[in-house]
Amino acid sequence: MSLRRLASNNGTDHDAYYDVTHLELQTGMLMTDPSAIVEQAPDALPHVDRGMSIGIATVITVVSAVLVAGSSYAVLKGTLSAGMTRLMAVLSLLSLVAASYGLIELALAVIATTTERRRKAREVTERRKGERARKTPH
Repeated sequence: MSLRRLASNNGTDHDAYYDVTHLELQTGMLMTDPSAIVEQAPDALPHVDRGMSIGIATVITVVSAVLVAGSSYAVLKGTLSAGMTRLMAVLSLLSLVAASYGLIELALAVIATTTERRRKAREVTERRKGERARKTPH
């Protein structure tokens, strides 16, 4: 039996059932037989996207804050032309939005880092045996 035949689109469900039944007869192990179940590895936690790193979030926040401060100062100083003043005001508002985004991402990155450290510590604790094993309450 080939896996290609089972995976092909030109076969029928009947062909797939025949091939599985044929394989079961060859190996002598039925798919519903509990002894045919293969030992599986312990459940590994799925990969979780942790988002932005703390360093990148900090850089975004600091650069945006500097732009907000600089462009706000230029607007308040009032020595620029009307067009440049408006441009600096728009830059100040966009930088304020970027700074807010950076602060939110920074908070999420800190939470993700803390969560990852706790997960790794829990994995180490669960692997311990004997005297160092985790005590279960009775």
